[in-house]
Amino acid sequence: MPPSKISLLAVCMAAALATGCASTAKKPVAVTEPAATATQPADNQPKPATEGAQTGALNNGGGLNSQGMAGDNTASGGSASTSGSGPAGGSTGSATAGSGDTTGSGADNGNTAAASLSDRLVNFDFDSSDIRQEDYPTLLAHARYLQQNPQAKVTLEGHADERGTREYNMALGERRAKAVEAFLGVNGARSNQLDSVSFGKEKPLNDGHDEAAWAENRRVELNYEAGAPKP
Repeated sequence: MPPSKISLLAVCMAAALATGCASTAKKPVAVTEPAATATQPADNQPKPATEGAQTGALNNGGGLNSQGMAGDNTASGGSASTSGSGPAGGSTGSATAGSGDTTGSGADNGNTAAASLSDRLVNFDFDSSDIRQEDYPTLLAHARYLQQNPQAKVTLEGHADERGTREYNMALGERRAKAVEAFLGVNGARSNQLDSVSFGKEKPLNDGHDEAAWAENRRVELNYEAGAPKP
């Protein structure tokens, strides 16, 4: 075959191949374009039924919670209402109880004051002139009595137990008497109603020689010289 025919045949074959390839490449494009056209963007697609159900359940749950809170508030309101209705009846009850307590308290205070005024002796710890807290009620009762009765006068006698020298116990007895005098003065008694003296260990109340006797002898006695409280 002449060279010119061979070249022409090659050109024809090349053209045929090019045409076939072009038609083959267009086929997928024709199939793909309809599919892309049919597909909608995800944002525009309707939500699945399950998601809607979940949202509804959450909304319903929120509604139930709100109702529950409203119920609690109603319950609180009910309590407040109940306690609100109570004060009317409670006031009468409280007033009655209060008056009863006041009367009883007054009677108790009167008995306590009478008992305290009948006590004319205050004891002290070993080698101490500090007034014990348990003796406060007695001394307070005497201070108030002296304040309310200016004509009353009392002598405070300080004593000590037998241990120690005479001089030391005289000074200790004086400190004890002065401590009681100061307490009475601070709580209402006038200075011209009070006098103090020390006997040291010279006048024991108990002649024993043990701790029980010594505890009794460490004391201050309140001896009224005028206007003594009536028993």
